[in-house]
Amino acid sequence: MIPYLLPGPIDLANLAGVWAAALVLLLWGRALTFGHGAPEIQIISGWGGLAIVLTVWGAATPLPMAWPAYAIVGVAVASLILPGIRPDRNDWAAIWQAGVLSLPLWAIMLTARPSQPDTFINLLPNAAYLFDHGMFPADGRPPSFSFLPGAPYNLQFWAFLAGLPLPNPAPAAMAHINVLLHLLAGLLLARVVQWGAAEREAAPGWGATALGLLLAIALNPGFVPRIHFASYGETGIAVGLGFAGWIAARGLDKVAERQSIGREIWALALVLAALVNIKQESVAFVAALGAGIAAIGLCDRRVRFWRSLRLFVPAFVPAAALYLLWRWYVLGQVPGGELKLQPFDQWRWDLLPQIATHMAGVAAEKGLYFGCLALAVILLVIGLIRRGFDLGTRLLSLLAVSFVVYNGFLVFTYVAHFAANMGADAHSYFRYNTHLTILMVIAIATAVRIELARREGPPAHWWRRLGAAAAVLLILALPIGFAKRLRFDLVMPQPLVWALGHDAAGFIGPDDKLALVAPGDNGSVATMMENVLRFTPPRRTGIQLRVERGSDGAALKALAESGVDKVLITCTPEAIGEVPQHRAVLLKAEDGELRPLAVWRYPAADATRWTPVLAPEPLCRSSQ
Repeated sequence: MIPYLLPGPIDLANLAGVWAAALVLLLWGRALTFGHGAPEIQIISGWGGLAIVLTVWGAATPLPMAWPAYAIVGVAVASLILPGIRPDRNDWAAIWQAGVLSLPLWAIMLTARPSQPDTFINLLPNAAYLFDHGMFPADGRPPSFSFLPGAPYNLQFWAFLAGLPLPNPAPAAMAHINVLLHLLAGLLLARVVQWGAAEREAAPGWGATALGLLLAIALNPGFVPRIHFASYGETGIAVGLGFAGWIAARGLDKVAERQSIGREIWALALVLAALVNIKQESVAFVAALGAGIAAIGLCDRRVRFWRSLRLFVPAFVPAAALYLLWRWYVLGQVPGGELKLQPFDQWRWDLLPQIATHMAGVAAEKGLYFGCLALAVILLVIGLIRRGFDLGTRLLSLLAVSFVVYNGFLVFTYVAHFAANMGADAHSYFRYNTHLTILMVIAIATAVRIELARREGPPAHWWRRLGAAAAVLLILALPIGFAKRLRFDLVMPQPLVWALGHDAAGFIGPDDKLALVAPGDNGSVATMMENVLRFTPPRRTGIQLRVERGSDGAALKALAESGVDKVLITCTPEAIGEVPQHRAVLLKAEDGELRPLAVWRYPAADATRWTPVLAPEPLCRSSQ
């Protein structure tokens, strides 16, 4: 495994691009919030501001998105000369501590490569499209090679910003952004667990920072590396919802105390703008948070419903406008490019008993995560009885309402969107529920800290020092101990596909007509191979690729006569001329014949675990 962890210049440049983009978002977010708030919230606020600018620009004009992106960079740099806007010592100290404590994690994840099906189906092609063309896909524009070109682009916007100074898009940029988002969540949690006022903007101590990072990652019951450290949008949704819930709960606290909440409303508006267009279902979380605020307003006499409505509705206006703008653009310019509901007469209400049964089964199987959700409800009831509404119970209330509203949304999608078999099985129910994980951890940690402080006060000084030292050692050691689990992209046969794609690219011209033959494939290997060829160095963006199934003599003869330049066969079911059976081969078309150009041998089969997300047969491995 160690050779895969050694970075090259391209890896370092790509990660530097992600960090530089985060710095731009921090400074841009500080400019938008007039220097108020903690740096982790300002980065998410800057992300929301970036999403607003690029969505409006891309929907209104085909002109390069790099223009407004560079303008944002200019504003960010200019903010450094303004004393009230530029970060202060506390901001840099918090960022420095999180960066130092996460160095082992970055050492493990630095050379990570794209992985998991949805990355290759739409996430990576959409990010590459922004980099290559600087505009949204649309009818009459260059092809996107994405299954969902009309999917929301908020996560890809951050990757686009990171790629501005790079000659090629960083394939793992979105995965690295998701690692960074967990660090931001860890910083917020560090302020929660720091003894003293959680609202302070001073940098938390090293021990609190380490514990916050542990709560966001290692001690987070919903954290799954292959989901949350992949290029998926789950992390962005979880962090966006967690931050939005934190800001909303603090705002409700101030409403109860009759204090001004203008800053909270503006910060919440920017965070919701970042959240609403990460994935198509993101809007459900914006609605769920709004329902939670309304529910607290109904139940909390110090807040009151109409007052909460009047004060908080403006925070949801930018996100609603952004969502509607994107819907208008997709419906008009990218028809068929997104997930859609089934026709009404095909909604499967009869599946509700099976859906409920499978949801309950998943909840039992993932008992730790759903048990923590149950614990949150228990803490909510106890907190309301003992203390009434405070920061902790308001966070727990927002979590409870969000869970109910979102699970109702999931049941609806199982009935109205998914195919019957997937809907009945409650497809990816656990994965979808992990969107709530950061809000859950923040809510439980806040409630526990408040209860402990109310009962006993802070622990003895030496206990705190011992706990801080233990937390620091754990956050430094755990990434090394769990390196194999973190580097899920190295699970076989993914390295074989990467190696074959990169080697074959050296023999393929930039504009070649290529036929890809993957015997026994279910589409997974062909999709990943196309992404490797098109979107990772050395890129072959101009190839005209077609996927074929047959590799017998008649099929190959037909390919040779069809005008293709080359044929890549991932596994020869039988010998082809001098090429033995069970080899990968690249054939070149010459005078109506196919002649071997390069041949690759697969390693001998052993007991190494292969991921089920890729079909084994196209790589000369039995499915048994």
